[in-house]
Amino acid sequence: PPGIAPQPLLPLHWIATEGSGFSCALPLAPESLDSVCEILPCFSCLTECGYRFALDYRLQGEKETGSARLDPIGDFPAGETSQSDPAVEAAIDLFVVRRPLASATLHLTVHTADPAVLQTVPALLSVSLRHSTTPSPEGNSSADGVDLSVPPKSQMVLDPSLSGHVCSPTCLSMLLDFYDHRTDVYDVIAAARHAPRNMYGVWPANVHAAARWNMLGYLLHFPTWDAARWLLDRGRPIIASIRFEEGELTGAPIDRTSGHLVLLRGYAKEMVRVNDPAAATDEAVVREYDLEEFLKIWLERSAVGYAIFPASSVRS
Repeated sequence: PPGIAPQPLLPLHWIATEGSGFSCALPLAPESLDSVCEILPCFSCLTECGYRFALDYRLQGEKETGSARLDPIGDFPAGETSQSDPAVEAAIDLFVVRRPLASATLHLTVHTADPAVLQTVPALLSVSLRHSTTPSPEGNSSADGVDLSVPPKSQMVLDPSLSGHVCSPTCLSMLLDFYDHRTDVYDVIAAARHAPRNMYGVWPANVHAAARWNMLGYLLHFPTWDAARWLLDRGRPIIASIRFEEGELTGAPIDRTSGHLVLLRGYAKEMVRVNDPAAATDEAVVREYDLEEFLKIWLERSAVGYAIFPASSVRS
């Protein structure tokens, strides 16, 4: 998408670790660390193996190194938990950088009894960096609109013990159905559950769950509306992470939220077309929101979106 400049990766070199694990290191380019405030890694692989990211770093002006570790995703040895320090916080989904970094290396550890899968199974490793100097995004209207036919599903009609916590897997179920998988939303909820936190909205856990339906994906800090629109124009819905206070999103089914996921399915002029799982019924899920309001509560807040697509669509 426009505004995104991916850096090519060299072949990954895997090293065996204890307990059926294999690890590789990914040094981050020093120039990419200037003013970085968030590091959002994601590993998508068409297998049941679990994984974990750790970050080794050195702060500007210091010789000592530090480390932080995110919670594991998927099937991983018991006892592995996140690890933070005041300079770099492991915030469930991503690393929050609170002091300037001089250098940083990501370490990906994959837990699998069969190392061959790392060479033969389709996989995608992505790292999204957000910088504190990123300008505020602007939305541009277009004469041509997009309205992708994504089957609507409401989380509010589900089991009351789950309904307030499953916006993300409900969106994922809608997206999977868009690609003709005809999912049972409860199966998707079970697959997306993040066991270490007993949560359902952990971003990488939902990307990991999509692999069960032969889907790959990545997490991205969307820099602009043009980047999102580029995917929509190519028939790719986006699951967007938003948060807002009362009065910030006209027509929303909830007054405020500290974190909510919606499925972005298109746009028209100054409106954005959304499937909002917080609506009371499936029929009410299909909505349009003001584009300017939506960009404020998305791109000026988390800016994070899931891009998930069939593995068969990836060119080798």
